[in-house]
Amino acid sequence: MDKRGMSATFVAYVIGGLLPIYKLFADEVPAWTVVSIRIISAFIFVTLLLRLTGKFKHVKQLWRSKRQRNTVLTAGLVLGGNWTLYLYAIGEGYLVESSLGYYINPLVSVLFGLLFFGERLNRAQLLAIVSAVTGVLILTFGYGKFPIIAFSLAISFAFYGVLKKKAAAEPLSGLFLETLVTLPFALLTLGLTGANPLALPTEALLAIVMLGVATAIQLMLFGYGMPKIPFVYVGILQYIAPTLTLILGVFLFNDIFTPIHFIAFLFIWLAVAVFTISGISSGRMKMKKVS
Repeated sequence: MDKRGMSATFVAYVIGGLLPIYKLFADEVPAWTVVSIRIISAFIFVTLLLRLTGKFKHVKQLWRSKRQRNTVLTAGLVLGGNWTLYLYAIGEGYLVESSLGYYINPLVSVLFGLLFFGERLNRAQLLAIVSAVTGVLILTFGYGKFPIIAFSLAISFAFYGVLKKKAAAEPLSGLFLETLVTLPFALLTLGLTGANPLALPTEALLAIVMLGVATAIQLMLFGYGMPKIPFVYVGILQYIAPTLTLILGVFLFNDIFTPIHFIAFLFIWLAVAVFTISGISSGRMKMKKVS
């Protein structure tokens, strides 16, 4: 077990779960403006890091590989869409549904592993997916509508993971291209909406800029730590973020959490428990085979 890798991955998910705190300081800022400033600040931060570390050579190497370049650029567009939807959901008070999306995400990743990488489902994983689907159906009928935000977040981030795995790019240079490809959309959005970031209240602008920096740090920590620890632990740790988001939504932002939500989440949490126990058991079996 790589302690630095474990620590980096743990901190990455804690940062991800606490990102909605920006809303305390920039609640009145439109989601489009927030996501644009987030992209710009993340891009500037990553560019400065590349300069300071002298790693722009990795960007050049990545750009020369057509397959890697196109995959990373596509990943950037998918991530930009995920960011936009996530910030819209937070801005409109859908923190509980956002956390639901990231609870479902690992299960969607399992299905994508089946589709894109030829992986197979074991019985426990199949049971977890059935339980998660049951929870979503309860939420759909009890809530009166399909949780489209949750599913869109789960599917887009899982697809982003597929693209990142296929690209296998150096984390910092990959993140540079991901933010670079979304930068024109951010600048165009600010231009079309007439939004002037400098006209925002100082605390709101600073909160959104720090949101972009924190996002970049989160993705870099994840890119550093994830390859260094067993994937089963990645699967367990990733539930930190939606749990923190759920807590923030209910207790800090007074998001709606009805008995229907509770029953639905019980099935989701059951799926998480089964999925996690299955992963731990599988990891132990592999360790025994190696030893």
